[in-house]
Amino acid sequence: MKIVGITKHQLYYREKAGKQGRRPSKTTLKMDGSKQLEVPNDEVVKDINTIVEDPDTDYGYRKMTYALMIIGYLINHKKVYRLMKENMQLKEKHTRQPRPFVKYRRVIPRGPLQVLEMDIKLVWVEEFRRYAFILTVIDTFTRVLLGRKTAYSIKKSTVKELWEEIIENHLQPYNCLDRGIDIEIRNDNDSRFIAESVRMFFKENKLTQVFTHPYTPQENGHIESFHAILSRKLNRYRFWSIDELEQCLTLFYEKYNNHRLHSSTLYLPPMVFWQQWELGNISMDINFKKRATKFRLLIPYHQLSGNMSLKGVPCPHLKPLNGVEDESKNEMNGAVTFQQPSV
Repeated sequence: MKIVGITKHQLYYREKAGKQGRRPSKTTLKMDGSKQLEVPNDEVVKDINTIVEDPDTDYGYRKMTYALMIIGYLINHKKVYRLMKENMQLKEKHTRQPRPFVKYRRVIPRGPLQVLEMDIKLVWVEEFRRYAFILTVIDTFTRVLLGRKTAYSIKKSTVKELWEEIIENHLQPYNCLDRGIDIEIRNDNDSRFIAESVRMFFKENKLTQVFTHPYTPQENGHIESFHAILSRKLNRYRFWSIDELEQCLTLFYEKYNNHRLHSSTLYLPPMVFWQQWELGNISMDINFKKRATKFRLLIPYHQLSGNMSLKGVPCPHLKPLNGVEDESKNEMNGAVTFQQPSV
């Protein structure tokens, strides 16, 4: 255009009525050895159809452009897009549903089962020399562990199966719908949590799922804190099989919920804290500026006598890291308890 002394506007402008600009070309250049041939666009479309017929090469227009160039065509992606749009059904670009992210780093639940968190922890098992996965759900208000799944592979179906159990065993008995509780579920961006089927499952069951921002585990801090406690427990042992791991987890989760004191729940076990909350024996003050809650027990601690037991629960049939067993036996179930490795 510089040589002939015209501008782009002069080249594309058309005075006649109708769409302005140059008409689409009806031919395409193709290299045949050292020769440059001009072939009709119908031949290009035939080659596109041939490539698309194979399910493994059913490309979109961008990949199709490179496929055509490899077989000799001098063509760009814009023309390929036009030809595919005019002569065949272009595949719609798959767009993921937008994910709602957490608004506040620190949660302020007003009562039980309002904000729940879930996450996955890995534990090494010797039998098949591979990691086992532990999927856990915790209530951030009471710190009660609501459910758990242990397996060598956690799939989308496993996540839904666990939540079906939680709905049946906790949410429905607590009558969350009639109480008007808007249940929020916090989790990270694990592929099993962001799966479309899992998100639809939560939506169908009136559960609000929100995602933590990348690289911010503190937004899921309650379950991360529990995993730190669980690690201190499991690091004492080597597990030969997943059955041994399951036995240990069953006892520890029961002990955590019903016997182990928790500083965030007024130094009460989580289940005892929940019970006293329902009885009206605990008050709560909320500092919205600092996004913090403060609890207060309205009765003396000695009045809780009989509601809890501090007796430890041993893990049977496990070998400690230092290989030293405590000779004492549990007379109730015959389980062997182990001493903490000395430092």
